[in-house]
Amino acid sequence: MVDENKSFKTKKRIIWAVAIVLLVIIVAWFSLAMYNYYRVKTDKKPLLCYGNTKEVEANNEYSYTCYGILYKYKEYYSTKNDKITAREYTLFFKDFDRK
Repeated sequence: MVDENKSFKTKKRIIWAVAIVLLVIIVAWFSLAMYNYYRVKTDKKPLLCYGNTKEVEANNEYSYTCYGILYKYKEYYSTKNDKITAREYTLFFKDFDRK
């Protein structure tokens, strides 16, 4: 009887430890995503941005797309003066609004 109670307490502690670790990971990811969103809204690039790809959008515009942890970021540039005309930040499974 004592061994079963001890085994139950050990399993319970393991479950709580895993739950706490998962909660910390989720909170850290959410904080990083919100910080990157704030950076985009204040006309800066996100902190983590991997896989830059250049794409031709229109006759007078091109874009750079990069990916982060569960998000996508895109900057649109004018070909005339290479200035940024727009920025977009969205979740990885959504399409960009600007076409």
